[in-house]
Amino acid sequence: MAPPEKSDETTKIDGRRLRGEATRAAAIKAAAELFASQGYSATGINSIAKAAGANSASLYHAFGSKEGLLAAVVEHASNEFFEQLDVLGDQPTPTQALRRLADSFEANPLFLRLLLILVLERGREDPVLLQTAIAVRERGRAMMADAMLAHLPDLPAARRAQVLDDLSRLLMLLVDGAFIARQVDADAERFRHLFDLMAAAMQGMVGELSA
Repeated sequence: MAPPEKSDETTKIDGRRLRGEATRAAAIKAAAELFASQGYSATGINSIAKAAGANSASLYHAFGSKEGLLAAVVEHASNEFFEQLDVLGDQPTPTQALRRLADSFEANPLFLRLLLILVLERGREDPVLLQTAIAVRERGRAMMADAMLAHLPDLPAARRAQVLDDLSRLLMLLVDGAFIARQVDADAERFRHLFDLMAAAMQGMVGELSA
């Protein structure tokens, strides 16, 4: 049995919804690129609307404010980035897990650059953004901890949890430094080599922290 035909009014509503979704996606993409390249304060809604092929009124309607657009950008970019990291825990060795992490950074540097710029620019005056950044980093740290879990020696549960916490925090510091180095002067090959060095350092840290 053929599905019932849509009325003209339903077709118009569907068309508006699809155009609205397309405008929203284009605005998030344009805002992420402009925030990351120009900074949040220097980027106006009009510039984002122009880059997205929309008008500023439609962006205010979709997001409510520039801050609302920023929240949507961070949410979208973080979800997109962490989808790439779901496989970390499946890697058979710490070296392969960290190489996979390096590949993810190399494939999608925009989100981390954006988050770093926004925190440095607005972290003190925007507690909501700061808490968002903290939540994103904790999510990433939890993924690192899960990936390392299988490679820890047999330890009492409480000690194992403490080692994982310490180790994941140390790795986050190393990853921060490696990512900044990549933006400044490291080429892709050297960037991957830094993650190989992290894996070697992690083996030593496991022994040190487990003692």
